[in-house]
Amino acid sequence: MSKKICFLYFAFLIFTKGFSQDPMFSNTQQSLVYLNPSFAGSNGLIRNQFVYRNQWPDLSGNYVTFYNGTELYLKRLKGAFAFTYLHDNQSGGVLKTNIFSLVYAQHFSSKNNKLKISPSIKTSYFNKKLDRTQLSFGEQIDPRRGFTWSTQEAVPSQIKRNFDVSSGLLINYNHFYFGASVFHINQPDEGLLGSSILPARFSFHSSYNLHVSEKTLFHFFGRYEMQQKFYFYQFSATALLFKHLIVGGGIINSTTPTANLGFRHNYFTVQMNYGVTTSLLSNNNDETWEIMASFNLRNKEQRKIITDFEKW
Repeated sequence: MSKKICFLYFAFLIFTKGFSQDPMFSNTQQSLVYLNPSFAGSNGLIRNQFVYRNQWPDLSGNYVTFYNGTELYLKRLKGAFAFTYLHDNQSGGVLKTNIFSLVYAQHFSSKNNKLKISPSIKTSYFNKKLDRTQLSFGEQIDPRRGFTWSTQEAVPSQIKRNFDVSSGLLINYNHFYFGASVFHINQPDEGLLGSSILPARFSFHSSYNLHVSEKTLFHFFGRYEMQQKFYFYQFSATALLFKHLIVGGGIINSTTPTANLGFRHNYFTVQMNYGVTTSLLSNNNDETWEIMASFNLRNKEQRKIITDFEKW
């Protein structure tokens, strides 16, 4: 098998992770702006959200993703800015991706503030770095120089940079939310071995917050995403009990049940999410762990009451 075919096979494995080409987080409550850029500023002041995701840690080709997003709502503009950073490490450092994004969301509301509509725009800069030293094939062995890339074969680039544009829309009526986003509108080239267009990703989600009492809240969430021939869908239910305890569960693509547990404070939230997927190739169960935290600064009145998960 030639090196080009080997590399193309390798690229197929690492670029088509799961059911989508973009990293996906199971707990969207702690990665709202990543889910839809229109969530920027939805808590009304300042918010920072952090996610650490380790997918298939028991496998050699695991994926580790880190996300952090900071938002600021400006009352005079009735809009919000957000800055996000995502780092994705695939197969133990073989391919690393860094994405820096700037988001602006404009908030429109009715006179009674029951209906809110928020369009948004997101611009991103990304760079991908390939460690070619970890791509070693038998035919590369040179008797004198060890592993080398032949000049007669296509050699993958070690780094790729480009810009990306996305957009979102969020509709909020009372405690119901519906959102739609289009990511990679300009379909940038991300290829390391020739041209490779990043296809647009379409995302749709909806959720509802059921306020049972001053200390109890139920949250129901669903989403569907498409990217080229890949798809992703999720349903989940989460409960806030005794004003602070978070428990929940859900299902992803009919194959991955998830469970989450967390604690909610007036200024911060911490959660842990666990998912397990039964492999189609073996009898092994592939685990995924997520550790999440968010920090919120809101006005005093908002801190006294239970607000929707989307506004936290």
